Amino acid sequence: MEAPPVFVPPPPISDDDPMVPPPQDPQDLIVEYEVRPGDTLSGIAAAFNADAESLAVINKMTNWHRLQPGDVVRIPSVPGLLHEVAEGETLEQIADRFDVDLDEVLAANHLQSSDDLEAGSELILPGVRPDEDAILATRSEPVQPFIWPTYGRITSYYGPRWGGFHQGIDIATRIGTPVVASRGGRVTFAGWQGAYGNLIIIDHGGGASTYYAHLNSIGVGGGQVVDQGATIGSVGSTGRSTGPHLHFEVRVHGTTQNPLNHLP
Repeated sequence: MEAPPVFVPPPPISDDDPMVPPPQDPQDLIVEYEVRPGDTLSGIAAAFNADAESLAVINKMTNWHRLQPGDVVRIPSVPGLLHEVAEGETLEQIADRFDVDLDEVLAANHLQSSDDLEAGSELILPGVRPDEDAILATRSEPVQPFIWPTYGRITSYYGPRWGGFHQGIDIATRIGTPVVASRGGRVTFAGWQGAYGNLIIIDHGGGASTYYAHLNSIGVGGGQVVDQGATIGSVGSTGRSTGPHLHFEVRVHGTTQNPLNHLP
């Protein structure tokens, strides 16, 4: 029996990675980050120690994977939400409404006292998370269902295998069989990745991503936006592979899930 494949995560962020934040002035309350090729909202959030859902709410996004190079993402210098101060509203009222410590609000906004508050200004509310309605509004565009990335015979299912845990499903078919994007999104990785061999990762927004491994060929590049059903590569047997097949994973917020729970 051949040794089981060893799955490894994507490469760590390096100093040359486009998601590494540029130097910023420590006095800036809100950083305006210009999106570069290859960026995703989750990657930007991780680079700035922020929360992707909060950034989506702050920037009034309706579909995360539609982030384009040149877009500007506003990021609070302290993780939290932004609040526009209404006429007559006091700092004490705001802190009480959002259940946040008054001193933390003062510190996050470089304020000496509540007397410095001005109507129309934006306040950082440190540690405050958006409510479910606000999060749902960032996903108001219909979410595509997943489709099969290729056709063949499932030879290995999601779950325990060979004393380890198989993180996806293996679809066996002939080398060169087209592989398509299971859902539209942005390519965040396309290249060689250890035991995965030739690997493509697509970020679909909302924390969802798909992995396509052991490819014979790669037809897309990092940062490229692909439509659902678009051909992205072909089936192969690269990396640690037991024969021609596509290893397919579905991840939500970085955690693998059974792809068969998402496929029609």
